[in-house]
Amino acid sequence: MEYGHFSDNGLEFIITEPITPRPWINYLTNEDYCAIISQCAGGYSFYKDCRSGRILRWAPENWHFDRPGRYIYILDKDEGNCWSPTFQPVREKPQSYQCRHGLGYTVIESIYYRVKVEITYFVPVSDPCEVWLVKISNLSGKKKNLQLFPYIEWLIGDYHLELRYRNIMNLYNRIWFDDSMKAILARKTADWAKSNIYSFPWLLFFGTNLPIEGYATRKDIFLGKLNTEQSPAFITGKGDKDFGLCSGEDGVAVFSHSLEMAPGEEKEFVVFLGQTESKREVRRILNKYRNIARARKELEITKEFWQKKILDNIEVETPDNDFDNMVNVWVKYQMYICNLWSRSPSYYHEGAGGRGYRDSCQDAEGIVSIDPAHSRKKIKTVASLIRRDGSSAPGWSETRGPATHEPNKDHPVWLTSTVSAYIKETGDKGILLQKADYLKDRWIKKGTKIDPTWNRGSISDGRGTIFDHLERNLNSTFEDVGKKGLPLIGHADWNDAIDAAGIKGKGESVWLAMALVRSLKLLAELAELINRRKKANELRKKAELMTKRINKWAWEGNWYVRGFTDDGTVYGSSKNREGKIFLNTQSWAILSGVAEAQEIEQLKQSRGKKQGSRGSRIGRIMKSVDRYLNGKHGIVMFAPAYTKFDSKLGRITMFSPGTKENAAVFCHTNTFQIVAYSMVGSGNKAYQSIKKILPNSQKDYNLYKTEPYTFAEYLIGPDHPYLYGEGAFTWITGTAAWAFLAATEWILGARREFEGLRIDPCIPSHWKRYRIKRPFRGAIYDIEIENPRGKENGVQSVFVDGKRIEGNLIKPHKDGKVHKVKVLMG
Repeated sequence: MEYGHFSDNGLEFIITEPITPRPWINYLTNEDYCAIISQCAGGYSFYKDCRSGRILRWAPENWHFDRPGRYIYILDKDEGNCWSPTFQPVREKPQSYQCRHGLGYTVIESIYYRVKVEITYFVPVSDPCEVWLVKISNLSGKKKNLQLFPYIEWLIGDYHLELRYRNIMNLYNRIWFDDSMKAILARKTADWAKSNIYSFPWLLFFGTNLPIEGYATRKDIFLGKLNTEQSPAFITGKGDKDFGLCSGEDGVAVFSHSLEMAPGEEKEFVVFLGQTESKREVRRILNKYRNIARARKELEITKEFWQKKILDNIEVETPDNDFDNMVNVWVKYQMYICNLWSRSPSYYHEGAGGRGYRDSCQDAEGIVSIDPAHSRKKIKTVASLIRRDGSSAPGWSETRGPATHEPNKDHPVWLTSTVSAYIKETGDKGILLQKADYLKDRWIKKGTKIDPTWNRGSISDGRGTIFDHLERNLNSTFEDVGKKGLPLIGHADWNDAIDAAGIKGKGESVWLAMALVRSLKLLAELAELINRRKKANELRKKAELMTKRINKWAWEGNWYVRGFTDDGTVYGSSKNREGKIFLNTQSWAILSGVAEAQEIEQLKQSRGKKQGSRGSRIGRIMKSVDRYLNGKHGIVMFAPAYTKFDSKLGRITMFSPGTKENAAVFCHTNTFQIVAYSMVGSGNKAYQSIKKILPNSQKDYNLYKTEPYTFAEYLIGPDHPYLYGEGAFTWITGTAAWAFLAATEWILGARREFEGLRIDPCIPSHWKRYRIKRPFRGAIYDIEIENPRGKENGVQSVFVDGKRIEGNLIKPHKDGKVHKVKVLMG
């Protein structure tokens, strides 16, 4: 693999040269503090919220320049050489270089001028800070007189306000060297949210355990005139003296340390950075991490914490090592990052902060088999965003509370699926009768109008059961329909970029109708769990009614259309010149059962061999997907791409063809289709489709460009004139959750159900055997699947602890033991 490789155990990705096609980053995080770090130590940090709690400077173009970051400058006072062991920002060519991204830590190691430096960056499990453990070795045969300069650049507080009003926001900065703490502290005098000005509640700090000979806090002084981080005046000795106070300017934090090293000598020190609420807490953290033995201990605790979270659960062993490494390690870690920070902090996103409603639902569903307690907590949090009328806030922030903009119309269809998955995983149907708050805020009329008299922020509007929250949520969509009886799309559904099709309140979404049908059926099942059979029948009738409407208005003979604009114009139709067929309405026709559920069983009986041969509706859908959408880098979101702006559809037609929502290979939609392939028994196509989007299965990283260890949001599609196959928007994407579900529940087929664990593999025919270790409801199932006849799906026999069971559903044992399961496909 170009630019690097996985370690033998798969727990690290080792980057072997500093310049990669894009910055290849890692997330170091606990539940409050997050540090994003590249292979050259670029990136930024934040506390609780990536918009309002920003700590380090970053700008939108930095995904290209990858500066500033967390640096240490080294100056050889005898020979005059100056370098940074992280390559950036000095950019001297190293004698050797290696970056190891691991679970909860990143190590950058290099050799310059016979001096070896190893920096281990990590965020401790329980403290709001990041720690740099530095080991420096003199490999030369002579004494070294070195000057060291640890460096960061502050961005204190609200990132969006800084982008818009930097000339004003930096006037609030106060940064100073505190002699009693031997640390640089920083804060703003005040901050504001909308029209509310409030006292800045945080104190930021930067410290080290080395004796301090000098320091700098003013960026102007540190860099010097017309200069950059590559050769700052403070280090070259050509600048003015900094007196340790920055007031109303852009600020930095820099220390100066002398280090004498005998030939062959090795020394260690520690640097730390963080944010908290008081000087007392700052002092506690400084004292704790100045003890280098304690800092090392915290690193080991952090490594053990993340390895336990990632490794002590589902484990797979198949003929495909790339597939195994993603499922066993890296997609799990990616899911945790998404669950903690949703869709805001990355090198690509705008950093709006907070956590999204629909994103959190999908993330919590994806992670439920490895961390059900986390999913349960997330369910209750998301439920509390639902109003009594069934509408909801679009998300929330730890620092700013519930979001106040109008949500996309698809928000209500996701939480029911998450709750269903949680109960299937745990058996905890009692959650349905747990109480949660209803939200009361300024939004009225099902979240479409603002009450101009409301001035109380967000409060509780009483409480109700989780089940009632789900029902109100889905009813809000079921009742909000257009002339055809399909749900209104409003300013967008799942596809954010179809943002003009319903701005006049008349456009309808076929995909949203399908997603609603699926969730109504799931909610009916949940109603039966708590003996509300009448309610279950009512919900199924609603699902049947919506299904009839979809099949009446949206089926064209070979595929389902995507929707109808405000004036009734159809899109995703054979009648269109561009945007003729959309993937989501084909995959979700199967996920929802809209495309005649009885056909699915018929196709499974044919073992996937007769897919589409009878001219069935599902067969035609699959043929259309393969003919018009499937390509060498994956399945495009739709085809052909839009080449001209269409005011009836909106932003989707503005993107360059093949990028983002304009006919890219959107990995999230690919995972929906992978589940659909599995549901109809097509193991070969399910496997081929996941292989195309696996980041560690790409053939050319100069083309793909993005990290080989984390899913991208999309690959640029074939309608782009020259970038087909390039990855983009990595890490924070719903792809992670759905890829894990597709891999474990559908391809490998260890699928949770209310009654137990269903063994229903749908694999490539060339796999002769595989294994999956699956914790489930208080026991562990070590499942070995044999496929001597080269089948794609179907189970001939299942033995549990040597005894054959009837069918392929394993009833929960709940005994804390490991149970051996032998499965024969056929």
